[in-house]
This record gives sequence, C-alpha cells and structure tokens, in this order.
Amino acid sequence: MGSLTMLVATLILTGSAAAQQSIHQVDFGNFVYPLSGPLLGHHGLVWLDPSQSRREIRLVAGSDLKKTSSFVMDGREYVQYEGFKLDFVKFADLTGDGRDEAIVVLRYLSGGSQTSNYVYVHTFEDGHPKLLAYCHTGDRAYSGLYGVNGRGGTLVFELFDADHRSGDCCSSGVIVRRFKWQGNRFEPIGVPEHRAIAAPVSIPPGING
Repeated sequence: MGSLTMLVATLILTGSAAAQQSIHQVDFGNFVYPLSGPLLGHHGLVWLDPSQSRREIRLVAGSDLKKTSSFVMDGREYVQYEGFKLDFVKFADLTGDGRDEAIVVLRYLSGGSQTSNYVYVHTFEDGHPKLLAYCHTGDRAYSGLYGVNGRGGTLVFELFDADHRSGDCCSSGVIVRRFKWQGNRFEPIGVPEHRAIAAPVSIPPGING
C-alpha cells in the first residue's frame, strides 16, 4: 500500500507536465518546492539560495498540513495543524520577455500563533516550470506578507510595518518594496514606501479564502 500511495502522489505531482504549454497551466497545488533555513523567527524579507536547500515542501491538493493537536469545547472539536498550504498564485511578466511568470505564495502554519510566508517565482522553459528565485517574509506584524504583485515588470511586496504594530499580530501600516529581475536574481530598486492601511490586520483579505 505504501508503494501504491507513493506512486499515486508522484503521478499527481508530475501529472500532465507533457501537455503544459504555459506557466498558467502548471498545477502549483500539486508541486514540490525547495526549502532552506529556519521556519520561524523571521523578521524581514530574505532571498534564499535554492542550491542550499536541504528539504522539500511537497504539496498535494494545496497543502502538506498535519494535525498536531485538538481539543473539544462546547461539543465542537478545534484542531491545530502544522505545515504548508498554498495561499495564492498570481501571474505577471517579471523578466521582460513578454511571457508571464508565476508568483506562488505558500504559508507555513506552526500549530501556534507564529507564521511565515514563502514566495516562489517560476518561469516557463522547455515545457516545464523553472524556479527563478524564492524568499521568505517576516512574521505577522514584523514584515509579514500583506500582498505581492507584479507591476510594470517589477516584483512588488507589501510588508506589515512593525513601527505601526498592535502587538505581535497586527499592524496599521505597510512597507512597499520593489525588486527587478537582473538576469540571475531579483535586486531591490527605488526607496521603500510607507503607507497606512484602513485598519490593523494580521492576515490580508483573501489569504484565508
């Protein structure tokens, strides 16, 4: 049964790769991602080196979450999970070749209050997705991820501003940072922009579905 389960997972993860014609057809919910460094304690955006990765995140149906604990209150079970889940995928041309790249955002759930976001940028080459770069952001109010987009050929991050935090969880401000692809890595451009948001929040609308 173990071998059969592994075979099924492999087929899901590699599933119709031969039929893919663009990055838009890649199933990033059934996909393998590199992972390096500690999972928690992040206080900012840090680009990571794929060649230094010693672990993998293997998503099936959008997650690799595992139940860590549960308790029952008023007849209802409350469950805590640890692991990664796919938050969202966006598309934009980030390399200037006229073709879209995929901006893939994963969220790590610790089973407690701390979280981390990992952002992976993939291009499409020779019929397959190819990782260009990936990074982690901070934890919640400490440069946690509020949003990320591709705009005008640049990769734009909106990170919670720790100077406007309300405890560890929330912030009423964001810092906007922009990056440009320089052939083999994303380099920062311009000056970080500070702006207010409507109300202190810890997780942006849409990340939780």
